[in-house]
Amino acid sequence: MTAFTGIRVLDLSRVLAGPFCGQMLADFGADVIKVEDVGGDENRKWAPVIEGQSANFLSVNRGKRGMTLNLKSRSGQEVLAALVSKADVVIDSFLPAVARRLGVDDEKLRALRPDLVHATISGYGHEGPLADKPGYDLMLQAFSGMMAMTGEPNGGPIRAGASFIDMATGLLAFSGIASALYARQAGKAGGQHIRVSLMETAIALLGYHVPAYTMAGKVPPRDGSGVWHIVPYQAFATRDGHVLAGATNDAAWQRLCAAIGATTLAADPALATSALRIENRDRVIPALAAIFATRPTADWVEALDAANVPCAPVNDISQTLAHPQIAAMKMVLDVARRDGGSMPLVGVPLNLSATPAAPGAAPPLLGEHTDAILRGELGLDEARITALREEGAI
Repeated sequence: MTAFTGIRVLDLSRVLAGPFCGQMLADFGADVIKVEDVGGDENRKWAPVIEGQSANFLSVNRGKRGMTLNLKSRSGQEVLAALVSKADVVIDSFLPAVARRLGVDDEKLRALRPDLVHATISGYGHEGPLADKPGYDLMLQAFSGMMAMTGEPNGGPIRAGASFIDMATGLLAFSGIASALYARQAGKAGGQHIRVSLMETAIALLGYHVPAYTMAGKVPPRDGSGVWHIVPYQAFATRDGHVLAGATNDAAWQRLCAAIGATTLAADPALATSALRIENRDRVIPALAAIFATRPTADWVEALDAANVPCAPVNDISQTLAHPQIAAMKMVLDVARRDGGSMPLVGVPLNLSATPAAPGAAPPLLGEHTDAILRGELGLDEARITALREEGAI
């Protein structure tokens, strides 16, 4: 038994945030029906495309049943209404004006099922001057100030390598849905509308940078791999790569210096405290860089780990996925394909002891389960399904 066994979800969302939320619900047992336009989710076409399926799409859609539905058609609207009346959860990522036009705004959905848990994911939020502005992860990295603080001091703004705002927004939507389902089951509320946005996620992820500015006036600079308020705490070039090393307090500074043989630095009273090291950053970093360049990354990690100094090798993705820790935590799963084979996909980043995740089969092909869903869930006969197809509703 998994946590959401018996819960039915209609996933009307696209790209990453909403589909990732739907995948998490599917991983924990919900019956998730991914409803796509007849042209398909746009991220089905994003490179790289592997055996006809995009890596982007594959990463966030396992365990779902898939169907197509033209919400601009009258018959498509009728099918949607029938599906909503049988659903516990609906996830969408339409702009407010588009949702109203397509009949998937909260008022219309709730008229079909009053106790519905409805999650809407937007770019900039449901109110304000940008409510109807489309938003993607990279746009919000720019808008939120994250790109302005990312990059080398003398360079331009840099995008983070992963679409972390999208993925974090999906996790927030997942937690909101779980909370709303609990409230409904406990009798604390009926249905409710959950609204999350990439903008709100991004501002929340700024974390300590917000009070640092609002209360101290500090606009974070671009510090490359480091941070302005802890010195040292950054990547250093080694003989064969890079190592991340840091001294998050004064005791760790002494341990770091001892581990790498920097006895002169350790004894220097001008570097004894965190504030002094920040003040003398231009001395500290070049001195450490010269030492780290003399040995391979693995040697430094071993030495720093032994001294209990915060560190990590700067891996590329091939090195990361080959590490035994990834296998130990099952963060790459072999997911069953329809041809009897399997595909390696990202694992589940949430562990429940009594109702663990049970990831399902490979993501659906476009419209793969349309007929089966119409027959099994709505009781439509073959003649009606054929008529829907001829009308362009599916």
